[in-house]
Amino acid sequence: MWNLIRLFLLEELRLRRSFSSALSLLVFPEVILLGSMCGYLFLPQMGNSLTTSQIHMGVLGSLFMFGVSMGGIAFLGKEFIERSLGPVTMLAASVSYQPVHEKRMYLAYFLHDLLFYMFLVLGPMTGGLLLGQIVRPMEAGRFLLITAAQWSTFLLGLSLSMLVSSMINRRGRWILLLAPFSMAPLVTVQILTGEVKGFLPAVLSIETGSWAFIILTSLLAVVYTAFGVLLFEGAAKGNRTSSPGSFRRMMAFSRILYPSDHVSRALLAREMLSLVRGKAYLRISFSLLFPLLVISGMIGLISGMEGVPVRFNVTFFAVMISFFTISIYTHLTNMDFLDFDQTLPVDTPRLIRVKIRLYLMLSLPIAFMFLITMSIATGDMKGLLFGLPLVLVAVPYMGFVTAYLTGLWTNSLLFDSSVFMKYMIFTVLPLMFSTILSFLMTEVLLPSIIGIAAIILMGVAAVFIISRGLDSRWKDVPLSSSGSGFRN
Repeated sequence: MWNLIRLFLLEELRLRRSFSSALSLLVFPEVILLGSMCGYLFLPQMGNSLTTSQIHMGVLGSLFMFGVSMGGIAFLGKEFIERSLGPVTMLAASVSYQPVHEKRMYLAYFLHDLLFYMFLVLGPMTGGLLLGQIVRPMEAGRFLLITAAQWSTFLLGLSLSMLVSSMINRRGRWILLLAPFSMAPLVTVQILTGEVKGFLPAVLSIETGSWAFIILTSLLAVVYTAFGVLLFEGAAKGNRTSSPGSFRRMMAFSRILYPSDHVSRALLAREMLSLVRGKAYLRISFSLLFPLLVISGMIGLISGMEGVPVRFNVTFFAVMISFFTISIYTHLTNMDFLDFDQTLPVDTPRLIRVKIRLYLMLSLPIAFMFLITMSIATGDMKGLLFGLPLVLVAVPYMGFVTAYLTGLWTNSLLFDSSVFMKYMIFTVLPLMFSTILSFLMTEVLLPSIIGIAAIILMGVAAVFIISRGLDSRWKDVPLSSSGSGFRN
């Protein structure tokens, strides 16, 4: 098993290095390390507005959501089994040719994923806390308890995502009826303890000083992982559906969006057909909706806690859904074997624009439905006056920025340090300001409205500017699954 994990880790490094550099992977851990250290050092100042319990809840909740998101994106069903990355061929893309059982391969990939993010996130976070001990010493037992709570919570989210990924990719769809029951142990702990925070049991360990809930969290993660491996179906059983006549129907639909551009019309029809035949719509729906449902539930729990200084409104949910829709574009750029497109009269900018259009077709309706649902659930129907325009601008803005910076290689180029920093500046900062303004709407309404309106107008201008620059940025980059030529 260890040899498989080691090979997966070597493949990961080889793939990332082929797009950027060996040192680019160090940037993200360094940011986490510095952020963790500064957060710990300034904890007394944050205590003026937030309690220690709320801070721990926020940190562990973020780690849980990160685990859920990364587990679904990194190995969602058979995505890597069904495709190859050209000269950078992954083990999981040729699992049928390996002398290893597919369930064993799946477990090895999960463990590799865990080790990779331990290096990328958990290790630097613990290192930042450790460095902070120089200025603000903490009792060793307390330090170990907090560290174990953070690590076990991330493992819980990753294993839960693995279990639901296996469920959603099985041929028998009836198993999906059992997916909500995967949350039953966490809800049970919450009910038995009588604590809203019991949904994340490790939080209770930090508050009580007992290791019992950390052990419970770790056991749940082991159970989720075991059932995820048992329910996993290999590639030999197939996952594609026959759809005779579908291409003609897709072409007829694409004619509405591309009345005169026959090449783009055919490309859009091909992309939509790939979604249907490869059942990629299931993977896309899961990678978007599952984190949204989990984080919405957690926000509901946090909102029910006493002493929370902020209230989550529709504008906040508009920002949240706009950020998560990027997972749709990520999947759209990760389901084609691009080397075959070199034989077609197609250039990279045209294919990028087709994928952006498909991204908007999928993400905008989902975002609108989610926002309307949350407005009904929270009783904040007036919030739609700002939430809907914000989504209408923020979703295209996120798609165009991602396409401009990463093109057709989103999953890999984001690990390039220069690309990652630009991505953070142009996406996270506007969304962060929008989030802050959404929290201030209850206290300073008019300035918040003016600020959100200004962000919407600047977003519209940015979309037009970025759209005009797509061709010049990507016109000389060849269509290659390995991304060769990008760095030149």
